[in-house]
Amino acid sequence: MTTLTLTFDPDDPADVEKARALLDRLAPPQAAPDPETLRQKVIALLRGYGENRSEYIRHVAEAAPGAAEYDDLVATVGSAKAVGGIHSAIERAWRAKGMPGPFIATDDRGGARMDQELADIVLSVLREVIDSPSS
Repeated sequence: MTTLTLTFDPDDPADVEKARALLDRLAPPQAAPDPETLRQKVIALLRGYGENRSEYIRHVAEAAPGAAEYDDLVATVGSAKAVGGIHSAIERAWRAKGMPGPFIATDDRGGARMDQELADIVLSVLREVIDSPSS
C-alpha cells in the first residue's frame, strides 16, 4: 500500500485539473475507444458549444502534436479566468460521456495539448459537422 498526499485549491479550476490529471495517471489504463465511437463522442461534446469553447478546442487540436501556448489560449477566449473555466467544463463533459481522460492535457505553464489521433478527429468534426452550414 502506498500513501499519497495531494494538495490542491478546490476553487482554482487549473489546480483541480492538475490534481485530476495526476489521479488519472495513477488509475489503471482504460481501453481506447474505436475511432467511430470516439468521433460520435466528439460530435456529442462539440454540439451546442459556443464560439469560445469551440475555438479553444480548435486551437489546441491545431497545435497537436505540440502544445497550444497559454497566452494564445487567453487571447482566443478573452481572459485567463475563461481559460480555466472552459477547460474544466470540457473535461467534466468528456468524463461524463464515459471517456478516458483527459480530452485536453495542461502543463505547468498553462499550455494545452491533445493526443494527435483525437486532434485529427476533432478537426474533422469541426470542419464537417460543426462549421458546416447544414448542421
